[in-house]
Amino acid sequence: MTYTKPQIDPDLNIIPGEDIEIRARKMAAAGQKQVAEDIARLKAMGEPIHYMLGHKLVREEADGRKFEIEIQADSSEKIVGEIL
Repeated sequence: MTYTKPQIDPDLNIIPGEDIEIRARKMAAAGQKQVAEDIARLKAMGEPIHYMLGHKLVREEADGRKFEIEIQADSSEKIVGEIL
């Protein structure tokens, strides 16, 4: 998998001396935008994404199916069940 350098939206540029709250909101927005782009890229490649849903570890397939999983001692994944 190749990774392209993220392009920063000009509206999210950090300005020297800018209020820290504005800077924090811009940084959060840039991070959320990049995560959304990375998730879309992985799904387009047919790759699953992993995330926490409460206390459950979830694997979401590119087709949208979701499974609760557990990571085994040998680093393999065990499907606990499908999340509907």
